[in-house]
Amino acid sequence: MPCAWANRAAWTVLDTDFQDGRHFFSTWLDWQRDPQRSRILHYVGIARAAPSLLQFGGGRLSSERPQGWQALIEQCKDLGSGFHRMLMDGARVSLTLCIGDVRTQLSEHVFQADAVFTLAPADKWAAQLLARRCKRGTRLSLRLETVAQADAIQPAHSDAMALLQSVGFEWDEVPADPCTVTGAFNPRWTIPTTRTATPHTVQLPARCAVVGAGIAGASVAHALAVRGWDVTVFDRALAPAGGASGMPVGLAVPHVSVDDNPRARLSRSGTRLLAQHADRFLVRGLDWDPCGVIECRPNGGTLVHASACWIKPARLVQAWLAHPAVHFMANTTIADLQPGNGLWQLKDRKGLDLGQFEVVVLANAIDSAALLKKLPTNAPLGQAMQCTLGHLQAVHGTLSFGGYARHIPGLPGTPVNGHGCFIPHVPGSDGDRWFAGSTFETDAESAADSQAQHALNMAQLQQLLPVNGTDWIHLLSQAPVGQWSSTRCVTHDRLPLVGPVDTGPCTGLWLCTGMGSRGLSFSSLCAELLAARLCGEPLPVESSLSRSLDAGRARRRSSANTGV
Repeated sequence: MPCAWANRAAWTVLDTDFQDGRHFFSTWLDWQRDPQRSRILHYVGIARAAPSLLQFGGGRLSSERPQGWQALIEQCKDLGSGFHRMLMDGARVSLTLCIGDVRTQLSEHVFQADAVFTLAPADKWAAQLLARRCKRGTRLSLRLETVAQADAIQPAHSDAMALLQSVGFEWDEVPADPCTVTGAFNPRWTIPTTRTATPHTVQLPARCAVVGAGIAGASVAHALAVRGWDVTVFDRALAPAGGASGMPVGLAVPHVSVDDNPRARLSRSGTRLLAQHADRFLVRGLDWDPCGVIECRPNGGTLVHASACWIKPARLVQAWLAHPAVHFMANTTIADLQPGNGLWQLKDRKGLDLGQFEVVVLANAIDSAALLKKLPTNAPLGQAMQCTLGHLQAVHGTLSFGGYARHIPGLPGTPVNGHGCFIPHVPGSDGDRWFAGSTFETDAESAADSQAQHALNMAQLQQLLPVNGTDWIHLLSQAPVGQWSSTRCVTHDRLPLVGPVDTGPCTGLWLCTGMGSRGLSFSSLCAELLAARLCGEPLPVESSLSRSLDAGRARRRSSANTGV
């Protein structure tokens, strides 16, 4: 691989027999050592069960590990079935660890690998699934179970090799080692373009404009910058995180449902990804803390989210935008965007040309609707978005906060979440602060009454904290109390909109909006998903699950209901 991946934008490896990850560690180490390595290394590993952490990366790596391996070991704790995205080396190396049945996991992927490590497929259906993850020229390493098996089975007559040959693989004449046979995907027939769904043109790194410098826009900008894109971020505020992402502190905690629905699974993956970024960029205990969160359930029980955290969003936004390939343009309102000749032209309110870009990502919350409405309604793009625009709603929220006049016995030491939230100890310039909230108000006039909103927060707080006769409101109000307010953007199903606005000729326009009150839990995952779809990379979640976030899902449901 070191020769093949030289100076490539990205290199993708599929390993259907991940086991203890030794091939991943070996590939990662080779990548780190190679000065001509690809910009991005994607490694997709499939394992029937979570790998043993005590033996992770065995073989020749027992005394030789790639830089950053210990952080990966920590990320791999307590993994359940499904997809798990882990980022290393400044997010330039990604491991997508898929736990479960090989055939099931392969069917949830849509990428095409540059190299494959695999065991013998069980049948022709498994062989065809493997072939779907390959493009012409993809190198294959077929691992036999034992040396004895390699000696006993002549490669030319192996059932496994015959199966793979029937779906388009060719074999090298000389085996690489006694237990391995190598070859390449090179079918005699024309490869159908419809075998892997790609509803847009896969883009090589180019110029991208991101509208909105909140947590959604900043996460997208960083994800694309890491991949080699030149990104310009526009925002009407004077500084990043000028809207809802400027909240003093927030909780990143997974949603929980009895049936483990898409919102629960997506928020769980997103919370893990956010923690990886926070651990890389922020100071633990000052900017964030993975202290866990206690959730009060509607039935009166409690649930502990050990991987949840509190975080100061603006600090992470600033860190993401500090990437050298990201350029921030403050005090700039995008008033018009028009497609032409494969580029998008952006203009401000005075009609000043702000540049041309191959891709534009609208991450400016509810304001994205106003921009989309300016597109021609007689074009497929304009028609397609009418359904989506009707499902965006502005919701106002107020967060209450204060300091401590004295020590309060019995006050929880860990954040509590439920109907409202309470974060007890957040370091500030004048000592620890507590935060409670936040309200969820659709009426702007009601939201403007900050004292009434504060009263709602305190009423929720009294119900949220353990009932032991303590007047929490009185004790917390002995020091000065303040409020912070902003507006969030929510969708009809409380899930973000991520993906191309349309699959027609205007495919360079993308959405990443509608984070609602779970922007911290969703933003990192949405950015990773958008970048993966845009660049034709492995998705960070199952393909079927990713459709729950697709920007066109409301339009598809409307078409299905009307029979159009």
